[in-house]
Order: sequence, then C-alpha cells, then structure tokens
Amino acid sequence: MTEVWLAATTLEHGDGSPTVTVPISVEGSSRMTAVHDILQTRSADVPYIREERKLRSHVRRLNEALDSAGPDDLEFDSATRLRCETLPALLLVGFESHDSIVADFAVAVKSLVALRHVDYPKPWGEATENEALGDAVVAELERRGLVTPLEADWLIGSLTPNDASAAGLTADPSVRAARVVRLFTDKDPKIYEAVRAAITTQSTRKRITTKLLFEIATSLILRSLPEADARKRERTRRYLKDAFSVELAKEWEATFRPGHVLTEAALAEITIGDVGQASRELAARSAYPLVVAGSLTADRGTQNNNQPDRRKPGEVIDRMRVMEHGVRQLGQAVADFESGRRPRAVDEHGAVRINKHGKELLIRDPDLRRMFASAGQPAPIPAAETASERLHNALSELGSAIQTVSDTVKVIETVVSDDGTPTIDVMGAEPGDCAAWRDALFSVLQKLPIWEQRHLARNGPTHEPIDQWSDLEELEDDYDHKEGQDA
Repeated sequence: MTEVWLAATTLEHGDGSPTVTVPISVEGSSRMTAVHDILQTRSADVPYIREERKLRSHVRRLNEALDSAGPDDLEFDSATRLRCETLPALLLVGFESHDSIVADFAVAVKSLVALRHVDYPKPWGEATENEALGDAVVAELERRGLVTPLEADWLIGSLTPNDASAAGLTADPSVRAARVVRLFTDKDPKIYEAVRAAITTQSTRKRITTKLLFEIATSLILRSLPEADARKRERTRRYLKDAFSVELAKEWEATFRPGHVLTEAALAEITIGDVGQASRELAARSAYPLVVAGSLTADRGTQNNNQPDRRKPGEVIDRMRVMEHGVRQLGQAVADFESGRRPRAVDEHGAVRINKHGKELLIRDPDLRRMFASAGQPAPIPAAETASERLHNALSELGSAIQTVSDTVKVIETVVSDDGTPTIDVMGAEPGDCAAWRDALFSVLQKLPIWEQRHLARNGPTHEPIDQWSDLEELEDDYDHKEGQDA
C-alpha cells in the first residue's frame, strides 16, 4: 500500500473540552476510513481512545491467533484485520517557505496534496521510460564490472566529444551508436543477465524482446543528437529504433576502426561469400548518419505519400549490406558523416554520382529503396539507356508479374463455399488451363537457375539475411527454462 500522509492536527471543542492533538491523514483518508471499517472502529473515536490495556489485549489476541493457526491456515477475516493494524505513513512535520512567500503550514499541506490529486504527475512517455531503463542497464553493467566507469559515462552520453576523445574512446556518435546496440544485444550470458536484471527490476516486463532492446538502445543513442526541436527529435527516435534489424542480434563486434577500414572488411566478406560480422557492424554504424541526415526514413503512412515501399529502415540497410553496391553506399554514408557532411550517392564502383550540372548527388530515401529493393522485386530505373539498365527494368517487370501471380493464388484460396471450405479445394480448375499454366511456369523455373549461375560467375556470391530470427529470444527461452527449474 502507498503510504498515507499524516499531519499533527489539533482538535478544538465547542463545549470547552480540552484540545486533542493527533496525527490525522491529509492524504489517504479513504484508505484510513476503509481500514477503520474493517477493524470495526469509528474514525471519530480514534483521537479519544486512551485505553492502553485494552489496546495491548487486542494486539495480544491477534498475535495469538496468528501463532496458533500459522500464516497458511489463518482465517481470511483475521488475516485481513491483522494486515490493517499497521500501514505505512509519511509524517509531515514542517516546511520551508520559498523566498518571501508567506504561508502557514495548513496552506503548504493543501498545496502538497493538490500536486497529487489536482495537478498530478502525468505518466511517462515511451521515450522517457526507455531512457530510464537505459540508464539502469548501464548502471547495472558498471556495478557488475562489465564496463568501466568511464565507458559507462560515455554510453549514457555524459562525456563531451573532447572528453571522449581524451579518454581514448571516440567522439563519433555513429561509433557510439554501434557500441550501444552491440552491448544491448550481446549474447554473452553475463552481459545479457545484467541487461535483463536491470530491465525487469525497473519495470513490470518479464520477457525481454529484441524490439524492446533496440528501443532502449535508441534512447541512449539519441543523447548524441544536437536537435532542440522536440518534434524532429521524436521523429528521429521513431525512425532510428526501426533502423536496426534482428541481424544485429547475431554475432559481431563493435570496434573503433575507421569507416573506410570497416567498409573494406565488409567488401572482403562479400568477395569470399561469407557476409557476417563486418557487414553487421557497418549496418549498425551507418544507421545513425542515414536516419539523422534524413536519407532514410520509416513508413510515413499513405497520406501525401506515394512511396509503395513500406519496409522499415533496418530492412533496407539489411538488403544493402549483402550487396557490393550497398556496402559501398553504407560506407560512403559513414565516411561523409565522419567529415561532417550529408551522405552522398555512389555508383556500383563507389564513385560519387554527379548530375548533368556537375553537382554531387545526395542520397535520398526513394533512391535507396529503388536501388536496393526487396529480393525478388527489383525496382525499375527511370529513362533506362544502357543494356544493363534495360535488363534491370525487364527483370523488374518479371518480379512484379511473379508477385501478381503469388497474390492472385492467395485470392483464389480465400474464396470459400457455404460450409467455409476453400472452393478451389472442392471444385478445382479446368485441366487444360492448369496444364498451360504449369508449362509456362516450368519454362520460367528452368531459366532461373541458369540466370543465377551467370550472375554468380560474373559478380561472385551474395548471402541474403535471415530475418525473423533472433539468438536473443532463444537465449531468453533458456533463462526462462532455468528459472523454472530453480523455482
């Protein structure tokens, strides 16, 4: 029970009886009345009860009832009365007036009570809650010796850029962002247990998801953002928390190596066909500059927005990190951010794109979504001129046609009979039509492996990310199972 607030109150009587001074509830009177009702005591009688022997006898009877029955066998009514014999309380004994304001104690008490009932505190928003949880996580990691006090200050954003550099850390917010994300998603049991303990003790959450960890990490990352506009800051927070994909819950390390070195390491992974740790670190580090600069945004809905691509920023980055062109573009975003400029667009070879007026092109959200479309859905290139661009557009049409076929099959399967069964399962389709469709699809299926091998022979292997999978959730299941055994 939340404590009641008590203040010494003097009762004066109209019949000339002596005054009585007793602690009376100034906040929590409903709780006090309920307690007195359960104990079958009139609240008006409490200030005048002076029978100490009767009180001692009453307490003794309650104690004997508890001792004889035991806490598990005590009758419900007796247990309820026993619980009401004591309750937490905060005794108000005085106040200090601010400056020259003159107010008596009664006015001060009323003002304090009004803060709880009239102008009461509003619930924290998501951003504030996550910031508090983020601070708790870093404090727990420091308490367990998993991070140094200096690194803890750096992680929560307490160090200035100069202080961070002087301490041997880094002033680059994108590097710090990657380190925060890695720390919150690290599979090391000691780190994960500390993160989990901090979150569960500071909130009612019992299951820690990857999505929640990214949201908390984002709250700490944004402390590096010098943005005074609250609306822009909130928009950046919403975009940034979706810029980290579940791939970052897998194995990788957050390093302090320069951006160009990291980019070369990610390109080397693509060359040998083993896309992994370097590309994940590059994805984590590039998310901050792309989102903060406005080069990559989250889904803004359908109103005044003709963008059909509804992927989250993290899904776009995840697509980029497994392609050579995408890695070069991510590396350019990191390099431009390091030099204090907005991310520029690059071609397949990493050269900055130039428009017809000789000006460098900045990368934009529609450009990234078009160049790095979802697998199986290559976006068309406007005004294609070269054979490569015309082929790209033809493949884009093929992807759209295959997607249309897939969607149409789903529509067919949604047609149900009166009894609720799919009509296609009962009536089927005309054999001649099925044969023609099968031949057409089989002809396409025969060509796809050949085209795939030609691409691999020319460009080398690429690996697609595995989404909807998280090592952290498996680790969470392990901890839940262990706690169940301990219980």
